[in-house]
Amino acid sequence: MKDISMMNILPIEELHTRVAEVVDLSQASAVLGWDQETMMPKKGARFRATQQATLQGLLHERFTQPRIGRLLSILEEPTSFNALSPTDQAMIKTTRRDYDRATKLPASLVRDLAMATTEGVEAWRIARRESRWEQFAPYLRRIVDLKRQEAACIGYKDVPYDALLDEYEPGATTAQLAELFTHLRSETVTLLRRIASTGRQPDRSVLEQEYDPAKQLAFTELVLRQMGFDFEAGRQDLSTHPFTTSFGPTDVRITTRVDDHDLQVALYASIHEGGHALYDQGLPVDLVRTGVGASVSLGIHESQSRLWENFIGRSLPFWQFVLPRLREIFPVQTGTATPEMFVGAVNRVDRSLIRVEADEVTYNLHIILRFEIERRLIGGEIDVDDLPALWNQRSQEYLGITPPNDRLGVLQDTHWASGLIGYFPTYSLGNLYAAQLWATLRREVPDLDERLAAGDFQIVLSWLRERIHQHGRIYQPAELIERATGEKPRPDYLIKYLNEKYGKIYGF
Repeated sequence: MKDISMMNILPIEELHTRVAEVVDLSQASAVLGWDQETMMPKKGARFRATQQATLQGLLHERFTQPRIGRLLSILEEPTSFNALSPTDQAMIKTTRRDYDRATKLPASLVRDLAMATTEGVEAWRIARRESRWEQFAPYLRRIVDLKRQEAACIGYKDVPYDALLDEYEPGATTAQLAELFTHLRSETVTLLRRIASTGRQPDRSVLEQEYDPAKQLAFTELVLRQMGFDFEAGRQDLSTHPFTTSFGPTDVRITTRVDDHDLQVALYASIHEGGHALYDQGLPVDLVRTGVGASVSLGIHESQSRLWENFIGRSLPFWQFVLPRLREIFPVQTGTATPEMFVGAVNRVDRSLIRVEADEVTYNLHIILRFEIERRLIGGEIDVDDLPALWNQRSQEYLGITPPNDRLGVLQDTHWASGLIGYFPTYSLGNLYAAQLWATLRREVPDLDERLAAGDFQIVLSWLRERIHQHGRIYQPAELIERATGEKPRPDYLIKYLNEKYGKIYGF
């Protein structure tokens, strides 16, 4: 291959070429990851691990070339920088951040992490199915050791966990989140007590009937199309743990899972992942291979899925629109059920074990539990062997229930197996951002409920395209929220929303 640094091209053009190659390699790796979760035969894990390790190693080596650092230094000179377009300036800023982080990591560590997490996911899947923590523990121990090495290489001001958290939510710190979560936990506990004091509980039986899986999938696709998901630029498949992956705005894959005796499982998994996918499909196509045409953070990404799943998907206007369509597919199961009955059923507050099926009120408690465990794990305060007992203890303390087995407890999520330590807090940040975006949207579109009840979901998608999606990584998370809503991120919107919504449902 010809050395492009020797060709007669401008520094910005050369940087574009080099970054584009890195983006291509990253998306190729994502294809293999999607295949592993959906289509790969059981015996494919061994070679998939080496394939991913090779790709991740190549990606890291390509991106950390000294030439990229020299190009950035040239382009960061004020005279050069000020002559560039705003998008090229954004590209230089994001590339510098990613480059500085990547160059701190040895290629061998990157390859080792890719190998360990690919093998870890397969070990987790088996251990979860058999509810045997001891089968997964050695793999997690290796992953945690590597993530501690990663944190040490990157560096941090206060605690090792900060280095990992910053990858997913730039600018966030452990101390900030600990303060936020303490407040959120207190408010949640107060709200739960108010709900419990009513002695009321919505009937959930309309959801707990025999729902044919194939017909459920057909219904979820109907809802996804109504949301604006482009099936010519994406697809939906089944996986153990629902997820979204993107190979660019024109190829976004989502997965869901189906419970043939609980309609809510597939429906809300699909809506949630659909919210992620709409963000990915709405990113600027011409900026994808610059690194700027990507989501700015996982908290922002989660705000999109949460807004669709909870603020819209669990609302009365949503059910006023979709119930007639659901009744055409499941006439016997839905019978004479009303939209109000479905709203009560899908918003019922229960102290459940499973995070992805938790109601809006208790959901953040699941996140706080994981945040507390993984930051102590990375800090060396606890060991991998301590996790099952500590998980059960915190589950009882925060949620009032103890898992009967590891499958329903410490083994329920794939994140640690995938090396995504520092990821969990972004779920609660997503709830916070979503509430603030929702309050702004409702203020700017006074007849929003009427439009949603009529099936006009496009008004929401267009608003999010304009305020969030089109900007990619041009702005940092807090700045993006402030530009979209006119205010810096604030937790009180979420607390106000939860109290008002559940006050109506539970009558207080």
